[in-house]
Amino acid sequence: MVTASIPGWGELELDYLLVDFNGTTAFDGQLKKGVKELFDEVSKHLKVIVVSADTYDSIDKEPAGNFTVVKVGKLSSGIDKGELVRQYGPERVVAIGNGANDAMMLREAALGIAIIGEEGAAASLLKEADIVVTDIAHALGLMLQPARIVATLRE
Repeated sequence: MVTASIPGWGELELDYLLVDFNGTTAFDGQLKKGVKELFDEVSKHLKVIVVSADTYDSIDKEPAGNFTVVKVGKLSSGIDKGELVRQYGPERVVAIGNGANDAMMLREAALGIAIIGEEGAAASLLKEADIVVTDIAHALGLMLQPARIVATLRE
């Protein structure tokens, strides 16, 4: 579990990390260097679920790690991702993504983190994010050092 008491914002007690694959943890369908190792560290605190519409049909080729892969429909991925958050319990979920199809996932989650990476980020996603970072390593680092969440969100 990851916890944070954020003045003026509230209490976070997170058990699940739902994270988009392409554009967020992967570039051109391949997991970015160092992400698997970061997932291993984060999985000591949260159940890590990688969510993907598998744009490049490549996620099954990634090495196994301390994370679960959930594939969503290519045409319904945004709705499917939002539904996953509701299934896990929104108040216990942190969601990370970069695309328009991740916006509902970030909106539903207790904590939504947008990544502006190599592919950029959808403007509709940025409106739903609580925190915006430029790299998946920075987003995952927030889970390993929750005081950073407090520093960013406190009023």
